[in-house]
Amino acid sequence: MTEQQTPSAPGLVVGPQDGRELPLIGQVKVSSAQTGGAFEVIEFRGNAACPPPHVHREREECIHVLDGQFTFTLGTEEIEAVPGSWVLVPRGTRHGFRASADAHALILVTPAGLEGFFAELGGGLAAGMSSQELRAALKGRFDSIPA
Repeated sequence: MTEQQTPSAPGLVVGPQDGRELPLIGQVKVSSAQTGGAFEVIEFRGNAACPPPHVHREREECIHVLDGQFTFTLGTEEIEAVPGSWVLVPRGTRHGFRASADAHALILVTPAGLEGFFAELGGGLAAGMSSQELRAALKGRFDSIPA
């Protein structure tokens, strides 16, 4: 199934290989287009694109840690999250994370609107741009404000 398809039945099954690839980040498993903008699900893999602290004014995130080690920044606190943990980030909350190379998590974003950010970030990293350079270029776009 491609990102552009919408389900013809009242529901959607996303297979393990389905989704739009995000270089060095993972995959968009459920896109904004598929949910009418209500939410999106990003499968995060690895640690090449761990986000420094930032804020979303219009979106909540909920992250389910599947594998690896994650250290989340929430406000001014740093919190370890082991596999099986859920991390809720209400809108307006300063947050970010560091992860091990074997990191694997699902990120639910509601309402949708960050998949474009992840696509541009991953594409730029894959092209050899530095994370700092990319984040400066993306600053303030996609409701992601450095904090």
